[in-house]
Amino acid sequence: MFTDPYAKLCFTALLTSSFEKTIYIDLDTTFTAYLQAGMIKTSGKVDTLLPSEGRLVPMVKDALASMGNGSLVIFDSVNSFYSLFPTREKTLGNLNHLLSILLMLMVKRGSESGVPVLATSMLRYRQAGGWVQSPASRRLLQNKSAVRMKVDLKEGSLILTVLAHDSMPEGKEVVLNSSAVTA
Repeated sequence: MFTDPYAKLCFTALLTSSFEKTIYIDLDTTFTAYLQAGMIKTSGKVDTLLPSEGRLVPMVKDALASMGNGSLVIFDSVNSFYSLFPTREKTLGNLNHLLSILLMLMVKRGSESGVPVLATSMLRYRQAGGWVQSPASRRLLQNKSAVRMKVDLKEGSLILTVLAHDSMPEGKEVVLNSSAVTA
């Protein structure tokens, strides 16, 4: 989860360098734009998959087929998923169901192949209640995620805060080097 899109970009760029191959399903296209502009660096091979009309399910199928040892899958971002569909075309319930199925298929295949799957979700600010996830993201990611974390950028360092993890205490902060970003 993130509140600052730039912090998420720095974190995912850093993460892609830790793996031999990354399959990056870039629904908001930000990562791809920064990568192609040379504004982020990665030492691993990154296959970016960009959505287009009628191409989401085949794109996920391609990602499932290309998963293998030493790879990582990043689904960026849950929030952008909803903007791929005109609201009159699908109801929110149908979109939530489709998103759940796509993520479940990726996690199942990743589990079978030893491939981690990261789904990003932006937190939104609500005047009365502070930072919150959209209802669909909250139900899906908070109830189904094995690990939940929040990434922030403070004083040039990435701060990863553990929200839920089997072997790490909630609230633990990890400081990461943000050298993956050049701009």
